[in-house]
Amino acid sequence: MQKLTYQNLRGERAVFGCAPPYILCKVRGLGMSDMDIESARGNGQQGESVLAVRRQTRDVSLTLHLWGESRADMYRRRVALCGILSPDRAFDGENRSKLIYENDYGSWWTWAVPENGLDWGDRIRDIHPQVKLNFLCESPFWFSMKPSAVTFKSRRAGFTLPMRFPVELGSSVFSICAYNGGLSSTPVTVSIQGCGEMPTLFNRSTGAQIKLVAPLPVGDTLTIVTDPARLTAQIKHPDGASENAYGLLDPETSIAGFRLRPGDNELVYQPDTDRTQSVIRVEWYECFEGV
Repeated sequence: MQKLTYQNLRGERAVFGCAPPYILCKVRGLGMSDMDIESARGNGQQGESVLAVRRQTRDVSLTLHLWGESRADMYRRRVALCGILSPDRAFDGENRSKLIYENDYGSWWTWAVPENGLDWGDRIRDIHPQVKLNFLCESPFWFSMKPSAVTFKSRRAGFTLPMRFPVELGSSVFSICAYNGGLSSTPVTVSIQGCGEMPTLFNRSTGAQIKLVAPLPVGDTLTIVTDPARLTAQIKHPDGASENAYGLLDPETSIAGFRLRPGDNELVYQPDTDRTQSVIRVEWYECFEGV
């Protein structure tokens, strides 16, 4: 069993599967994305040295039969599908539509925008056979359906998280394990509820860090998205107003470099005071090269 579901920004869905009205015949573009490989060849070198590998955007193409219960229903389904696939409902600023793929093993999703217009071609009675449809997927990855998360949070009796030993005198360091069950490194969304501290978040497993250079005011919430395609740092104030927060971050901090590698990641929260009142939540979707 294979099924593709396209969901636009209004929540409208088109389901391509084994049942009418949109019967899925075949689909391509589910495996690993194509690679751009940068290489160099030294003087007298045999072969080449690979310098960098970049994944390309993903193209998902499918062939479907549009099946109506009557001729009027077939034409109605045509109009409905065109409306669901409208580019006005596919993207808006940083928001994108989703493409969900399901088979007998599991389900995954990725961002997607319809890439071609629908050519209905021939009609056989109340059926349009072999209709082609393509989606441009900006990310080369497929993502898990549900996010995973870990949270650093203080209690009245002190931190309940496991501490790293030996503890260095004069400092407060708290660690937690974040397990990435995906097959590739994944970006994260970091949310920090301010309490006047300048906390630093380390990933000791990769060497990356997110460091503040100014206190985050009490009641403010700092949200950092490390996905290079949606890289943002925003502060939300108690009154609901928001503003750019890059000025709070250490200029030497590479936000896009803060990721979770596959497997265990040791995340460390180090406050600049002994109050340890900040609440830090790290959330991510597991990434898969292909499905």
